[in-house]
Amino acid sequence: MPHSTAMTPEEAGALAHPSRRAVAEALGTADDGLTVADLAARVGLHPNAVRQHLDVLQRAGVVVAAPSAPTGRRGRPSARYALAAPQAVAAVGHRELVRLLLELVRRAGTDEDGIEAFGWEQGRGLVALDAPPEALSASFAGLGFAPEEVTSEGARRAGEMDVRLRACPFKEAVLAEGGHLICALHRGLVRGALERVDDDAELAVFEPKDPRTAGCRVLVTGLSPR
Repeated sequence: MPHSTAMTPEEAGALAHPSRRAVAEALGTADDGLTVADLAARVGLHPNAVRQHLDVLQRAGVVVAAPSAPTGRRGRPSARYALAAPQAVAAVGHRELVRLLLELVRRAGTDEDGIEAFGWEQGRGLVALDAPPEALSASFAGLGFAPEEVTSEGARRAGEMDVRLRACPFKEAVLAEGGHLICALHRGLVRGALERVDDDAELAVFEPKDPRTAGCRVLVTGLSPR
């Protein structure tokens, strides 16, 4: 069965950790998979640490394991690991391209309002018309932000949705000159997607945080009670 082209929240959360992302990216360069020893040498981690990261990635469905081909030696063959969801890692691997595009936009003189308006146009294509509010979190997950909804039950009944973004897949671009434009684009994407979810919904809070620690807050109000 072909893998979905969007990351699940589990995949995004697993890849939010920089060491696990490094392991996954290393696997993305190896067509025949890699052993724990291979990965340890490539990413500069102890084999035990690599095993722990692989365990998390396996549970999230990002990697799969299979025995190595027989070598004729005694003992059980080492397992080889490969990506089950290469598109998820590809999304992370595009961060340098994003940084370069940001520099191009900055030099072109496009202002923050223009970037947000563009994001709003594109955001309307992120979710289906009249999609449930959870589709908004799913779109965040697909972009690699590892969303976590923290809305209380009372707030849900009041039509609110409170989300923390536990990873910033574009942190290098955000930390670069003009990086605030990435946040403006994201804000526009959220506003555009919200219009598809509920005409009465409003983006009450969009609070960026340091991308190295993440935790940006997105608070939506005006939703139907959930």
